[in-house]
Amino acid sequence: MITLKLKNALSYYGIVSANAKQPFVTVESNAVADQAVKTGYFDVVEAGEQQKESGSVPSDIPEDAKHTKSDLKKLNKDQQEELITQLGGDPEETKNEEERITLILDLQERQEGQGE
Repeated sequence: MITLKLKNALSYYGIVSANAKQPFVTVESNAVADQAVKTGYFDVVEAGEQQKESGSVPSDIPEDAKHTKSDLKKLNKDQQEELITQLGGDPEETKNEEERITLILDLQERQEGQGE
């Protein structure tokens, strides 16, 4: 069994199907995994990694980490919007990258204030 993870896309429907809410796909054969990876939409992940990653935020930026402006600039629009949703915000409130980053930092600060 090979586990694949959708990357940098909201959804993909082809040899396998995945979306931002369900980014992980398990396939039986190496051939199917290879074809999915060749599309450029998937990466092969280890089985244990699925438990620690619950969304489309890149694995090099943990969801519970304090996000910095420079970290957030590395994310694409979809990843920033997913992070806003995870933090309890509404991505529709933003018009551009700067507003998304500001909102993420504000939401993060509010959560930290509640945790104290």
